[in-house]
Amino acid sequence: MKRILILGGGAGGVVVASRLSKMLKDNAGITLIDKNRYHEFRPSYLWVAMGTKKPDDVRRELTLLERKGINFLNGSVKSIDVADRKVGVEVGGGGGIKMLDYDYLVVALGAELRPEMLKGMEHAYHTWELDDALRFKDALAGFKGGRVVVGVASMPYRCPPAPFELALMLRYLSEQRGVDDRTEISIFHPAWSAPMEPFGPFMQKAFSNFLEQYRIRFHGNWKVDHIDGERKRIVAEDGDALEYDLAVVIPPHVPSRAVAESDLADKTGYMSVSRKSLRNARYDDVFGLGDIIAPTLGIGMAGVFAHFEGDYIATQIADELSGAYMAMNYNRSGICVMDIGYAGAAVFCDFSKVLAGEARYPECWMLGGMKAFRGIKMAFERMWFAELFGK
Repeated sequence: MKRILILGGGAGGVVVASRLSKMLKDNAGITLIDKNRYHEFRPSYLWVAMGTKKPDDVRRELTLLERKGINFLNGSVKSIDVADRKVGVEVGGGGGIKMLDYDYLVVALGAELRPEMLKGMEHAYHTWELDDALRFKDALAGFKGGRVVVGVASMPYRCPPAPFELALMLRYLSEQRGVDDRTEISIFHPAWSAPMEPFGPFMQKAFSNFLEQYRIRFHGNWKVDHIDGERKRIVAEDGDALEYDLAVVIPPHVPSRAVAESDLADKTGYMSVSRKSLRNARYDDVFGLGDIIAPTLGIGMAGVFAHFEGDYIATQIADELSGAYMAMNYNRSGICVMDIGYAGAAVFCDFSKVLAGEARYPECWMLGGMKAFRGIKMAFERMWFAELFGK
């Protein structure tokens, strides 16, 4: 029986595990490892911050996967020795390392937040982790209007459109509370001269129109140096500053240390894979997916990418182990449904030509202005949990 290790219980990891358990049934030993007891539906963190959802609404115990014959190990991945096919896992927090062998390795460890890398980050809020969304909820409870600044500390970061969705939701909140006339909202971005710049002229125009309609100012190529909490100023590298009453800053992201210190990493510390197969070039029994490979692929970090990559990887492994399995094509598209309070918007982008090196921008389409998109986003969350966890 082949041993399949899956590192990470996020969107990509649970998709691979669930698909393989169905495809291979009892013909492989599947183990999923994550330091968190829960799988969390990250697109719903914003709803937690806004009070629409509670933590248990947006997460499920990873032990539920055991009903599908998947072994779950609650531990932190400390080392990846691809030459000897071994992974070191700390279980229980006592410092002891358990070494696990594998025949196939799927790395879905994602990117980790490092707020300490930005001086003054303790004075800002964000919704990029569940605990931080709850902290932001407490801050919003006392929000009475003022200067709101939403920004990105550095590249790359999870979910490129999310800062815009958050800013638009805050505009909606200010109107609902009757403080819109004394609320100014602005967004800064360290790498884009226009909103959603890497997604092409269509998306730039669409998001620019959104910001203009809801009176949100965009500061492009604005690189933050530090947050001055005493004076309530976010200071840029060139000395420019944005004054705030409420600061929302997405912290720096870094690759998993276990990946960065292994032979799988490229010079950035993220995992190197073939754009075609999602396998590591040196070790064809090792696959990568999700945020940990996003910089190599040259696309953004998003759960939808990890989802489709997980489908593709699972069918490749199943094909090799069963001798004949109709493998799925690699779906190189991205779908994002946004709730902006007033209504919603859905974005679809095809990255096929970008990943093939044939185009600079993905081909994108957008639908907006309909409240139905909020319902669609909620329905997808329910479907996600039902399909993968049975509840």
